[in-house]
Amino acid sequence: MGRFLRMAVDRTLEGRTSELKEYLLGVEVFDRKPSFDPRIDPIVRVEARRLRSKLQAYYEGDGRNDSIVFEFVAGSYAPRIHRREAEIAEPKLAPAPPAAQQVPTVAVLPFANLSGTADHDYFSDGLTEELIHALTKVNGMRVVAWNSAVRLRGSEPEAPDAKKDERDALWERLLVANVLTGSVRISGCQLRVRSQLIEKETGLYLWSETFDRQMQDVFAIQEEIASNIVRTLRVQLTGGDTVRPRLPLAPRPASLSSYDYYLKGRYHWHRRTPADLARSIQYFQSAIETDPGSALAYAGLADAYTLDVEYGQTHPAIGIPKAKAAAQRAIEIDPHLAEAYCSLALIRGKCEWEWEEAEALYRKSIALNPGYATAHFWLGGDCLAMIGRLDEASAEIETALDLDPLSSIMHECRGLIYLLRREYLEAIRCCREILEFDPSSYRPYAAMGRALSLEGRYKEALEMFEKARAMEEQIPTILAAIGQILAFTGDRDGARGVLAKLEARARERFIPSTCFAVVHLGLGETEQALDWLERGCDEHEMSMCSLGVHPIYDPLRGEPRFQGLLKRLRLDRIRR
Repeated sequence: MGRFLRMAVDRTLEGRTSELKEYLLGVEVFDRKPSFDPRIDPIVRVEARRLRSKLQAYYEGDGRNDSIVFEFVAGSYAPRIHRREAEIAEPKLAPAPPAAQQVPTVAVLPFANLSGTADHDYFSDGLTEELIHALTKVNGMRVVAWNSAVRLRGSEPEAPDAKKDERDALWERLLVANVLTGSVRISGCQLRVRSQLIEKETGLYLWSETFDRQMQDVFAIQEEIASNIVRTLRVQLTGGDTVRPRLPLAPRPASLSSYDYYLKGRYHWHRRTPADLARSIQYFQSAIETDPGSALAYAGLADAYTLDVEYGQTHPAIGIPKAKAAAQRAIEIDPHLAEAYCSLALIRGKCEWEWEEAEALYRKSIALNPGYATAHFWLGGDCLAMIGRLDEASAEIETALDLDPLSSIMHECRGLIYLLRREYLEAIRCCREILEFDPSSYRPYAAMGRALSLEGRYKEALEMFEKARAMEEQIPTILAAIGQILAFTGDRDGARGVLAKLEARARERFIPSTCFAVVHLGLGETEQALDWLERGCDEHEMSMCSLGVHPIYDPLRGEPRFQGLLKRLRLDRIRR
């Protein structure tokens, strides 16, 4: 890391920032071979992110009194060098060439609902998400994804000082230059939207406007806000040369009532609880009934059905055909809708095991909208990782994190890649980092428990899984992991008690077969474990797709029946 910083600072002081390219850094700093391909090996991006974190920690601690600050912004390997109170005079540094100019970056914070009733939260959040969607389609601009934006609720740059520490911690991770904030007030058919674009570092307003319109004008308001942002940032940051619209800003729904149902569906879909997923399906269906030509509603319905299956609420045989039909219909209606291709890709890969087609669909989604973080994330974690292409998977996940830096589930997926590489200590480190900024989620505790278990640290692993279970008692994979650890530590009665609980739950709802398999595996009951895995394969359960790469199944790799499973899953060509 010291070599990285030294080279970056030296080249910047010499006015040679154009040389700070990913390939050169990989070869000269990280000793990669001349065949190094940054698209496959993410070492430079990973270490740049770590360096930013280390510098931040240093300037908050031992370096708090340093007068000169070295700062790396996302998207550039050339450091900004400035004094704490004022920027260094320009003559001391050679000017950066145009190629090194900073990419315009924007975070759209959730618009505040000032209507006096929580019933309109869905509308203000929906307007926010649609603005993000519109801005990701602007060439040359980086826009923070919804998952990160929603975590910034209430942390605007002009927020009260009482929130300063929390706000600053979030913004340091986010690394954006500009923030769009706003509010929505609905009174009958009247709609008031106030929006302002703020420069994060200075708090200066770059643009501000209030729209007083009728509800049916919401689509025009969205486009006008997005167009003003594009125009402002083009002049402010790029001189009008690099930011150009690539496609129409957003697909237009045919009716306001359909769009209203769609926003409610997305609102509940983002909450991800079983009850909310059920509500989101109902709202998307209502949107389609109101407007059968709404590609957005069909894409939303596909996502809702798929997550309902992946979270174990619906049997694959029931949910997946519905999800696939909805995704295909969305594509028929709007062949340029990136979300629809991404939804279909997840199904074709994790449910139907057509991995090559799934990859092509993900790449089609990314080609239509390179700023769609979910497409990069699912391509990396749910496709490339499952077929053993871990370096490529890691690169896609790093891209997703650049777009959605506060998404704990994407950070967790980075840890998963380490786990699949059998680098358990690195996986544990990733989980600890997640808990620093998102301690409210059960997922990092469960992920850390799995890594600790694979390290043989069963007591610590059990503590992590128990913490996860205390937060989400109904997640069957957590209970199964606890059962396996009990078996590993010699508590066979406890493990069989877990199996009994899983069997009781299975009489009331769908429980993935892998939950039973891992407990039997812990008990050393290989044949029973294989019985359950074969059953899961018969049912096309989504959790089966990790069999080719996950270390939990390493004890079975020499079994002919297991090899047969890999062949059925089209995962038999994986080489580690």
